[in-house]
Amino acid sequence: MSVYLVTPRLVVREYTAVDLDDVAEILADPEVFWWVKEPYTRERARRWLADEMALMGSDGTGRCAVVLRQTGKVIGGAGLVRRDLETGPEIELGYHLHRGFWGQGYATEAGAAYLAFAREGATRRVVSLIYVDNPRSAAVARRLGMKPERVLEWAGLPHRLWAVEFDYSQAPHGR
Repeated sequence: MSVYLVTPRLVVREYTAVDLDDVAEILADPEVFWWVKEPYTRERARRWLADEMALMGSDGTGRCAVVLRQTGKVIGGAGLVRRDLETGPEIELGYHLHRGFWGQGYATEAGAAYLAFAREGATRRVVSLIYVDNPRSAAVARRLGMKPERVLEWAGLPHRLWAVEFDYSQAPHGR
C-alpha cells in the first residue's frame, strides 16, 4: 500500500480491499453520493472499490482513501483524476467524505495537500467540477484558492468548473 500524502490529521493512501466496510458505509449514504438513483449495496461498493484500485495511475493520479491518522478509519476519498473536457484535458481534484465528518475541515485539508502535491509536480492547473447546487463543495474549492470559471454539463448535470493555476515564473530552476 502506497501512502501519498500525510497531513496533521490525515493519511491519504491507496485504497485496499480491507477498506470495504468503511467505503460501503460511505457510498450507501444518499447524502454523500446523491446523484446515484439508488444507494450503493455492499456488492456495488465492492465493485466501485475494485475500479478505484485499478484506476490508480503510476503518476499519482487516481482517487485514494482519506484516513484519520488517529483511528485508521477511512472517512472518504480524494484525488487527482485526468478528465477530458470539451476544452481539452484537465486534472481534476475531487473529494467526498462520510457525512459524519462534514464541516470539520477534512476535505479542505486533503485538498490542500493534493494541490501542494500537484504544484510540486509542476502541474500548471487543477480544476474541480462541482454540481451547481452544492455550496459545501464550492466552499471547499474557494478555501483552496480556486476560482469559478464557467458552468458546463458533467455526468448529465450542470456543474461549475472551479480552477487554480500555479505561477512558476518565480520558481527556482526555471520550472
